Amino acid sequence: MKTEKEISFWAKALYQVLENNPEKQDEIFSNLKSSLGKKSIYLPAIIKKAELIRKKEKNAKLFVSHDFDSIKVKIKEKFPEIDDLEYEVDQNLLAGFRLKTKDLLVRASFKDLLIRFKNKINGYSRTI
Repeated sequence: MKTEKEISFWAKALYQVLENNPEKQDEIFSNLKSSLGKKSIYLPAIIKKAELIRKKEKNAKLFVSHDFDSIKVKIKEKFPEIDDLEYEVDQNLLAGFRLKTKDLLVRASFKDLLIRFKNKINGYSRTI
């Protein structure tokens, strides 16, 4: 196996095990080091890659129509698994917000509502 692929493989495994058992961190690292054997020189690269995976998994971007803190607070309450919440004011949104994570896109803006409404009207006019 190529070195980079092997590092990625170990990093994904490390991330998943630490996510499920954060209290066993010392034991996990000890087992990883012994499992790697002579390849333990890759340990810093594996840890760095696992941290990048964690950041990607726990990151979210919030697009808001204007700057207000109440939505940011509510998002943090509803999605406690999000560690890093970036936000950006999007002048194209009329009101509301969009939340984008690795697996999820929440469209809660007035613009999106109008687009859905327009698509429904167009759908009905085609059937007449």
